[in-house]
Amino acid sequence: MQFAIVGYGDAGRAHGLTLGSISDVAIQCVVDIDPARAKEGAEALGAPTWSDNPSLTLRRADVDAVVVASSLASRAALAQEALDRGVHVFVEAPLALRFPDAQHLPAYARAADSVGAVNYWMRAAPDVQVIYGRIPRPTMVLVEAVIDPLHASWMGTARHGGVLGQLGSHALDLACFLMRSRPLHVQALGGRHTRRADLADTVAAGIRFRNGGLARVIVGEYGQSATSSACRVWATDGSLTVTAHQALPSGAPQLGGRPEAVTSAAAANPSDPPRESLRAFVDAVAGRGQPLARLEDGVRSVQLADAAYEAMGTRRRVTLAETPLHVRAGPIYGDDSVANGRHRGLGT
Repeated sequence: MQFAIVGYGDAGRAHGLTLGSISDVAIQCVVDIDPARAKEGAEALGAPTWSDNPSLTLRRADVDAVVVASSLASRAALAQEALDRGVHVFVEAPLALRFPDAQHLPAYARAADSVGAVNYWMRAAPDVQVIYGRIPRPTMVLVEAVIDPLHASWMGTARHGGVLGQLGSHALDLACFLMRSRPLHVQALGGRHTRRADLADTVAAGIRFRNGGLARVIVGEYGQSATSSACRVWATDGSLTVTAHQALPSGAPQLGGRPEAVTSAAAANPSDPPRESLRAFVDAVAGRGQPLARLEDGVRSVQLADAAYEAMGTRRRVTLAETPLHVRAGPIYGDDSVANGRHRGLGT
């Protein structure tokens, strides 16, 4: 299986190392808007070629799959271009900045019979798996994420989706993943807490699901965190409650309600969730199972983020439309697309 990596930042570098550890996988090309960084990536990962032109790379006959780890504003366009050429796609989360930019991607994947996946690696965290396995029908889910101050980082700015991009996108996905139902509407409040941001840096969103369940997602830049970011996930079905704290890849779940002895998933099954996410995609391309998160999941989280920002602006509940995605989908980008704006770039 021949891979290309588009975007050689921290994520692209980590994914390249993971691919290098998987048998029957080879990295054919590393792409970045910065030619020097693309060349550096190719040399570090043992790829025979490098480029600053993703379109040329995606036309290559020896590229079966692509990891899109470019800047957020370019991800949806690159994913669509790859799917148009029948290339399998693994995209960093979030999938896009705006819902109109992302909504047709699953249709492109179906038309091309290609595997499309989004890197919602938190799903593979042992504590999250405990919650998912122990509470199949939760009535309430709470996801809280505290983001480290972004004074020296591009993350969290309006051009990158604010706090509901990046870690906030993962939090929205976890709420849907654990609830196992389609979200119907969103209410949200937010504001600027510590930063001079273009968008609210503190968001509290309430989500109602088709099955009657409720989720609360709270994301904020509240102050210095010892672990860069901290997360708590809580779920209940009325009789059993499970809570996961702090760093999800290595935390230990706490159970309450019905008395049971449960071994910590983190201790019993040590894992590296980001690597598991990419490995699941590789297996899916090879016909061995499904990716950890599909393009549909990525579209849903972008839609929820859009709805939360709209709800904050209007102070009204926002209903989520279930847009039909036809196989013969038209152009992805409408007039409100931000993907082709001046901030578009490949490197992160």
